[in-house]
Amino acid sequence: PGPPREVRPLLEHRVRPILAELSDAVIASHNVHFYGIGESEMEYRLRGYMEELTNPTLAPYAKSGECLVRVTAKAPTEAEAETMIAPCLARVQRELGAFAYGVDTPNIETCAAELLLAQHKTIAVADSCTGGLLGDLLTNVPGASAMFAGGIIAYNDAAKTRLLDVDPALIARCGAVSPEVAAAMAEHVRAAFGTDLALSITGLAGPDGDGVHTVGTLFVALATPDGTFHRTLHKDKWGRVRIKHAAANHAFDMVRRYLTGLPVEFEETC
Repeated sequence: PGPPREVRPLLEHRVRPILAELSDAVIASHNVHFYGIGESEMEYRLRGYMEELTNPTLAPYAKSGECLVRVTAKAPTEAEAETMIAPCLARVQRELGAFAYGVDTPNIETCAAELLLAQHKTIAVADSCTGGLLGDLLTNVPGASAMFAGGIIAYNDAAKTRLLDVDPALIARCGAVSPEVAAAMAEHVRAAFGTDLALSITGLAGPDGDGVHTVGTLFVALATPDGTFHRTLHKDKWGRVRIKHAAANHAFDMVRRYLTGLPVEFEETC
């Protein structure tokens, strides 16, 4: 069969057992996921360690918006393979520090959601240029109802004023695409839903700028009991859909960093 959804079960449940019977060893692997660092920088930091290893091995991969390292070991039993992998996982995470967000975690929103669930925290969201993407991604995670209160899509200035109580004078003074408006959106949606945390995104996904900022300029805010944090992003070489997903990923990374006690803010440049 050609469709992946048909091929994968066939390989997993039919082909893999046949291959296992022909081998006297077991192969085990785990993926360490990173956010906020590029593949080349990740590989540079781990190159020396990768060259030292023969079994287990490390293999770097780039994914959309993030990267990962696959740690693989071959041993007579799965338990032995896992024992070989464990110190490698620990070292990789130690070497990359705050950039490592999980082992075998599907994506950054799952990481953020699982932290919220584990800490019994709630969150609300306010989307502008992302058009509801924050809530959509959060609700893909099982158990989301225990931590996600809801969201407001305030795509134009009138909606920001009417639904999020953003001061029209603030929009007139700073512009709808600004860190000040992003902060006001996050703070007001947090108050509206009565949540522990709140996220907001405002920016320009294209195809046109606003006369002040270029396409791909984004402002992300995280409102918390300890104050409001910001990130400024510049994604002018990216397409509209990728720009939206980049903004959402950065928002969830801010949640992840806040809930684990890491620095939240930085300005990303092209």
